[in-house]
Amino acid sequence: MKNLLTAALAALLCSCGGANYTITGRYELPPGDSVYLLASDNTVLAAGVVNADTTVSLQGTVTTPDLVFLANAKRTNHPAWLFLEPGKIRIEKYDPAFGYVVCGTPLNDRKKAFDEAMYAFGDKLRKGSPGQSLQAILAEMNALYTRTVDANLDNVFGAWVFNSYEFQNIKDNPEKVKARLAQFTPGIQAHPMLKKSQDASQATARSAVGQPYTDFSCKNAAGETIALSSLTGPGRWVLLDFWATWCTPCMNEVPHLKKAYETFHAKGFEIYGVSLDTDLTRWENTIGEQGMNWINVAQKKGGGFDPTALYAVSSIPANFLISPEGKIVAKNLRGEHLEEKLAEVLK
Repeated sequence: MKNLLTAALAALLCSCGGANYTITGRYELPPGDSVYLLASDNTVLAAGVVNADTTVSLQGTVTTPDLVFLANAKRTNHPAWLFLEPGKIRIEKYDPAFGYVVCGTPLNDRKKAFDEAMYAFGDKLRKGSPGQSLQAILAEMNALYTRTVDANLDNVFGAWVFNSYEFQNIKDNPEKVKARLAQFTPGIQAHPMLKKSQDASQATARSAVGQPYTDFSCKNAAGETIALSSLTGPGRWVLLDFWATWCTPCMNEVPHLKKAYETFHAKGFEIYGVSLDTDLTRWENTIGEQGMNWINVAQKKGGGFDPTALYAVSSIPANFLISPEGKIVAKNLRGEHLEEKLAEVLK
């Protein structure tokens, strides 16, 4: 940690009041195209033009290191993620395995080494490793996460490794998450990445089986606001279903949802489908074409509100079965398991 801070301080002092970071290297955009350095919230931090040899050169001043990315104006190319910190940051190359390889400063060098280690583990998982079981390889990976976070509790690289990797192993245990976050230095604890992990862990606890459901509202295709609570209550079993038309596994579930709805709707079964589609025309057409005759609302019609955060939904399809008493009694019922559960509770 001392070397990291010393290097950052030296770079800052050498800047003599001017730019204290530079970003150079080859970026895969046509010469003359604009390239932007963006914060995670898409705030533009710097901008430049791709040179004739497809290299870029940006410079500026940074006081607090953070994870940022390079992209074109429409964000349609592969982003180059990097840690913005004082020093000479170099984009080495684009690697299909883990994107742009960035180095030259302490945090970026650490990320490069971590990515290389992760690629080696991925290679083991794909090809197998003589004398090593799958469980042993995964245990090694988890040990890498822990060692890396332990060594970087005072910087944003450690926060990134925790949020992207280690958190996935403990997210269902809010107390473990809280204890781990407390090990970071106060300044890093306040970083949005760690706040996101804390919020996700709390949402996981709130949406666990046995917990009361959390109400929210979104709009349907006609623009009408419909609350989840408008479907719940005595005699009603409600499936809260997160899906999207572009999600193949979600669309594979539609026949099962239709069968369950047709079989059990008269007995009090309801579906509150929340689409994550951005193409609302496609969403509306799919509802009609597939005969999805239950309540359908769209996240995009929620005015910026994100219901997935309430239920810690990180992938779809995802669903939650809510009892007449307002409790979550099951999660992620797929295929015939949904019908089996409904047959059990709606005898």
